[in-house]
Amino acid sequence: MYNLLISIAAGLVGFLIFRVAGLTTWQSILPGLVALVGSYFYLARRTGKIVEEIFARVGKELQQRKLDKAVELLEAARPLGKWQFLMEAQLDAQIGILLYVQKKFDEAEPHLAKAYKSKAFVKIGTANAMLAAQFYRRKEWAKMEETFEGAITNNKGDSLLYAVFAWCQDKRGEAKKSIEVLTRGVKEVPSDAKLKTLLERAQNDKRLKLDAFGEQWYQFWLESPPMVQQGGFGGGGFGLRGMRGGGRRMR
Repeated sequence: MYNLLISIAAGLVGFLIFRVAGLTTWQSILPGLVALVGSYFYLARRTGKIVEEIFARVGKELQQRKLDKAVELLEAARPLGKWQFLMEAQLDAQIGILLYVQKKFDEAEPHLAKAYKSKAFVKIGTANAMLAAQFYRRKEWAKMEETFEGAITNNKGDSLLYAVFAWCQDKRGEAKKSIEVLTRGVKEVPSDAKLKTLLERAQNDKRLKLDAFGEQWYQFWLESPPMVQQGGFGGGGFGLRGMRGGGRRMR
């Protein structure tokens, strides 16, 4: 946000300089706009480089399966949220995801909820879907549906979101709604064979299997991941072990 405020101030200064120099109001607007856009581009790029460095360090910690250290680095970067618009939402999304995959659901939820508020502006579908999964666990169906829909809002090409949403609907006994979600998904992502297979299974009243999505599916902890060797589960080297998740009814 500070970047934007500073840029607006630069634009006003640019406008006033040319206005005082004798140009008309309309003639002074263009250089003012150039100053505003130029300064914002420079400041945003500078902030972006700092963020890239931080995320590079976070990536190294994740490769070493040091999730707590990665969370600490992201928390330390929080002041940057005051400088760049929507930066804080992205940080909360990443922190929430890292806490969630460790099954620290209660700690993750406040961060996921904060990130969700910016769902229409930032592509953080996974974080939004994890929040929806929390509502699923508590059987808060209306909130679950609303949050999944929000997750899809700016991520319509993410087939995983449709799959997880459909699984939750089917699991709670709403087979019709599950089919509707998958139908939408196939329409938005017609090239995804996994979604088509899920839709066919749902239409034939068969159990939905999302294991084809691999770790992306198991990171939601809605179903038990397969037992694997240490370091084999959880993208980025999270090193999570197979643990018990939600069961399924058999058909």
